[in-house]
This record gives sequence, structure tokens and C-alpha cells, in this order.
Amino acid sequence: MTIHCQRQEVHRARQYSTPPIVAAIVAAIVAVIAVATVVALKSLHDVTDPRSPPGAPEMSETILNAALIGCGGRGRGHLETMKAFDDLRFVAVCDPVEELRDRVAAENNVPRKYEEIGDMLAKEELDLAVIATPAHLNGQCAQPVIQAGVHTLLEKPPGLSGAETEGLRDAANASGAKVLVGWNRRFHSLICKARGLIEERGPITQIVAEFHKSMTGLRDRGFPDHLLDNFIYETPIHAIDLTRSLAGSSPITELHAVARRTNSPFVDVYAALIRFENGCVAQLTANFTTDARLERYEIHGRDCSAYLEGVRKAVVQRDGKTEVFDVVESGGTAEQARFLVDCIKEDRPVGLPAAGLDEAVETMKLADRIRAGLRD
Repeated sequence: MTIHCQRQEVHRARQYSTPPIVAAIVAAIVAVIAVATVVALKSLHDVTDPRSPPGAPEMSETILNAALIGCGGRGRGHLETMKAFDDLRFVAVCDPVEELRDRVAAENNVPRKYEEIGDMLAKEELDLAVIATPAHLNGQCAQPVIQAGVHTLLEKPPGLSGAETEGLRDAANASGAKVLVGWNRRFHSLICKARGLIEERGPITQIVAEFHKSMTGLRDRGFPDHLLDNFIYETPIHAIDLTRSLAGSSPITELHAVARRTNSPFVDVYAALIRFENGCVAQLTANFTTDARLERYEIHGRDCSAYLEGVRKAVVQRDGKTEVFDVVESGGTAEQARFLVDCIKEDRPVGLPAAGLDEAVETMKLADRIRAGLRD
């Protein structure tokens, strides 16, 4: 009887069991339904999640709203370069000179114009500001912009002292604004080429940097006296910053500086011998008693050297040969702007090779120390 019952149970199980092929089909259908359910739930989440509003573009697709502060030659140069970016548009210009702001806005199809920075900040929703005011005004014009949390491309110098630049850094740290200082030699195509060839063989061992201008010519252009007496922060600051960059931003362990007033009531001779912690040695001179502008660099490494003048030509000596590179693909202005825009869109800090405000503070402090070498 027990055996008979067991046989009946087996028969019933076989009668109602699902054939293997049918089971496989059912399993596949269940899997498809499960996937569809997950996709539907995700779509519902995307629609209802306020962080992902319908139709919101990815950050990589976002077009940044930019403003130009300072419609002089440098400002117009930045605008001309950056308006070619397809992920950025200039929505405003700001300058106290009505004729300048009207002309720049009209020539570049910028819709709105402002006389005052505060007014512009109150009315515009800006992602980026380009600040290119007269050198002695850069710092004070940048302060409210950075405090407002607007990312900033700031023309050099970022103030007229290390302390003023530290104030900008403090403001950026508080607001979250990303700031890049426009020392474009860090991105200059010939300088980058020469640097790369030297560093292929090892570290840079010695640097010579020169930047000279005519003080007479500068006075004729109407620069204010306090800027003329501190012009190391205006133009030679390019050479000072590039020296630090080429030395790997290594801390300074030794500095001997001399500054003098010779042919004018303003400091017109600067010289510095610098030793960095990594062993690199640099010689820097800036002269304003000359009659013409000259920018020149030497970069020395292991059995190789590069000489750059202008900076329009690089002469590289290595392996018993001399190579000449005289095509300037870029002066670095477009590359530094692109670097900042990418930092904004990718939400990453402004790091090397660019000069963020941490780098800027160190460069300006070095300029302070050279200026402090004033002798009678």
C-alpha cells in the first residue's frame, strides 16, 4: 500500500511538472520583467529626484556664463580667445569707462554692460569672471567677485603684495571659488617644449630669467607712481613665477636680493640669486634703465641646455647638436583659460601646471623678498 501510494505521488509529480524547455522560457521572461522593472524605477527616480530635473544637461554639456571685468587691451585679448569656446558665453562686460564697455559689448555681441562690479554681481548669475583691470586694481576688483563664489581668471599680478594675494586666497577658501592667475608662460608652447626636453634627462639644475623694460617709456604711458616704484609685480612677475615653476615649485632655502633706484625716482634695478630646496639654482634680473623690452630664459639640465629669447625662439643644445625651435604654437593664454574652464566643469581644484592662489601667494612672496632688497 505504501509503495502504491508512492507510485501515485510520483505519477502526479510527473503529470504536473514543467518540461525543461518550458522552464527555461519562463525563467527568461521573468528576467526580462525584472530588468524592465529596474529601468522603470530608475526613470521614476530621475524624474522625481530634485537633483536630476527633467532635461538637465550633464556638467560636461553645460554652457558657462562669463563676464569680463576690464575692457582694456588685455581684457579684450582674453575675450577674443575665450569666445571661441563652445561651452562658454560672455553675458556681461564691466568697466567704468562707458565708451570702452559699449564698444567691447557691441563688437562681441555681449548683451549686458555694467559700470560697477557690485551691480553686475547683484543682477547676473555668473559661473566665471575674467578680471583684467590695470595692474594695481586687480586685487581689489577680484576680492568681491571671489567672495561671491564666482570662479575667476585673474590677470597678473594678483595684487601688489603677498599679503594682498593671501587675502584673495582666504576669500576663495571661504567661498569655494576656483581662481587661476594668468601667468601664461606656464603654458607657453616653446617654454613647455624646452622644459620637456631638459626634464627627459633629469631635473633642471639651473635657471636664468630676465625681464627688462624702459622706465622712461612706462612713465610716458601714465602709470601711477606707486606702481612704477613696484613694477617688479607688474611685468617681471612673469619671470619670477616661471622661475618657481621651472624649479618645481620647490621651497626657497636661500635668497640674496638687491634692488636699487638709479636713473629715476623709482626702483629700476633688481637682481636675485635663489637656491631651492631641491638643489636648483636661479639667477633673476629685471632692469628698467634700458630702452627696450626683453624677456629671456636659460634652462640647464643634464648635458643639455635651452635658451629662449623673446619668447619667440628656443635653442636647445644636446648630444653635440643644436636644435632650433622657432614656431610659437601658442603663448599659453588659450591653454590656461581652457584649463580653468575644465576645472570648473569637472569640479576639481586649480592645480599644476597652472597657478592657483596657493602658487600665486608663493610667487608674490618671492617678489616681496626681492623688492625688500632695496639698497641706497
